[in-house]
Amino acid sequence: MSDERQCSNYERCDFEDGLCSMTQDQSLQLGWTKRNGIKSPPPPFYDHNGDMSAHFLSLVSNVDSASANLRSRVFLPTDNQLACQVTFYYFSSQVNGTLTAGFQTTCGGPIQQLWQNTAGLQNQWARNVIKIQSSQRFQIVFQGQMIPTHAQDEVIAVDDIAFSSGCLPAHDENLPCQDASNSEKELCHPDASLCRFDSIDEALRLCQPCGFEFDTCDWVSEPSAGQISWMRTKAREVPALEFAPQQDQSSDDAGYYMWVGAEHASALNHLDSKAYLNSSVCHCSGESCRLQFYYSMENSALRVGLYDNKVRRNLH
Repeated sequence: MSDERQCSNYERCDFEDGLCSMTQDQSLQLGWTKRNGIKSPPPPFYDHNGDMSAHFLSLVSNVDSASANLRSRVFLPTDNQLACQVTFYYFSSQVNGTLTAGFQTTCGGPIQQLWQNTAGLQNQWARNVIKIQSSQRFQIVFQGQMIPTHAQDEVIAVDDIAFSSGCLPAHDENLPCQDASNSEKELCHPDASLCRFDSIDEALRLCQPCGFEFDTCDWVSEPSAGQISWMRTKAREVPALEFAPQQDQSSDDAGYYMWVGAEHASALNHLDSKAYLNSSVCHCSGESCRLQFYYSMENSALRVGLYDNKVRRNLH
């Protein structure tokens, strides 16, 4: 228990209350999922302390390839005398599945790999420590990669990630973008994520997905003639009689999403009830812009359109 001494300055996440300060890259592929050992299959059937009801994050293989990144908050440059030390537990049941840990200093830049799991230790929890020295602000990134398989019990899992007192959180939640002169003015985006531009000024661009966890990220619901609109809602607070997911797309019942319910439409006594959700004005300076999103619906129609100089084009 020597590692548990003087831990008051450590930031720890056991995933009992969501992802803590960590985030996932937005992707249309299956990502890290919060679960416990009671839900089966696949393994593990307990967390690293042997508790079946305790939670951890897992990445499960399926027919399609499974790859996902788990990111820490942004940290300040490390002190010359004190490194940022990250302790974590990991579980692997597949020889060809890999888990790597490293850090990134620029938005969309390379990830400097510090550690990768080996195929020798399988089907049990193991502990690992990595140390980071960086002269720039950085994000710690866990990358899980699963080889496609039809088996249902192939999995990689992580648990109880702890950041030492040498990991000093930055006030700015975004990494600086790569210098446009060095990147041939490509769009700044992490892992092809949804980009939101708060300004056409390249120096002020924010490149981040919107998970609606803190606000609506400048998405605005425009009420229709019937005055129904989209609402930012916590998954567990959706009325039980409504058809709506009880978890957000990352399987977190404390997560948020935008939602419009049938009870609002039925109260209007007409079938042509619409609710609009509009983004802010976007400026695409690269060769292409891509919109990615998750949706869930029943007995409804969802249309996605693009207004370019006030001319609408249907996208979906």
